[in-house]
Amino acid sequence: MINKGIVISGIHHWGFSIRVPRTSAGGDSYIVPPITTILGALSRGYCSDYAVRSNVSCTKEFIDKFSSELFWITYGAEDRTLIPYSDLLREERVPYRQSKNRDIKEMANWFGVSAFGKVYGASASFSIAVLLNKENVEFWSKLGWQIVSLGTKESLVTVTDVRVVDVVESNEEEFYTIYYTPEECLKNKEEFETVNMPVKNVYELSNRPNIGVFSNFLVPRKTPFIGGRVKVNRRNVNEEKCKVLKLLGSDKYVITLKEGLRKWY
Repeated sequence: MINKGIVISGIHHWGFSIRVPRTSAGGDSYIVPPITTILGALSRGYCSDYAVRSNVSCTKEFIDKFSSELFWITYGAEDRTLIPYSDLLREERVPYRQSKNRDIKEMANWFGVSAFGKVYGASASFSIAVLLNKENVEFWSKLGWQIVSLGTKESLVTVTDVRVVDVVESNEEEFYTIYYTPEECLKNKEEFETVNMPVKNVYELSNRPNIGVFSNFLVPRKTPFIGGRVKVNRRNVNEEKCKVLKLLGSDKYVITLKEGLRKWY
């Protein structure tokens, strides 16, 4: 049963970079922060004493302890202002070269160019919706205020508001949403882009073949820009698997799986 919701509002300083796993020296960035990234950002306040212990991230301890309190998490850009891009950077490649090729005479070949994916949107406004199974609103509100980045540590944000809201199931014929939603929840995917994103990580630093659990989500997008409000008709919602939730006291609607995060956690 969903008791309460936490709406975290903020702005991106310049945008963000969230690297897609198993990419090369460069690599693409996700066009929105996945559930795993948001959980990592929320864990920052809890993990103030240590980041890694016994080769396992503190985020794993945080999720193991508190994920049962979460029904759903999602992100949305308030306006259609985010745009993906790749920055070309000169990188030192000598650590990857064979020792015989590290001679000073080969110095001209010690460097190479890589494309690093980023999503730009200076001062772009965002909203994170955290829906709770348990009314532990003070704890989650505090964590919301302590978010300082979404993605790499350079992907700085400023949280401008954290609001506790009531959550009710909506039966309205038409509504708008800014949040990404599971692909199976909507029949018509117009004005959305399908993105395969992680919903659960391993959170261990050693190399392992299993890198987590992934699922497809629909992200509001009108090429090339990401974000903004999308109108959804009730007939477009797959009501066998999903439901529409209204965050009272706001104009925000979230489309979720009926089982919420329990599908993966």
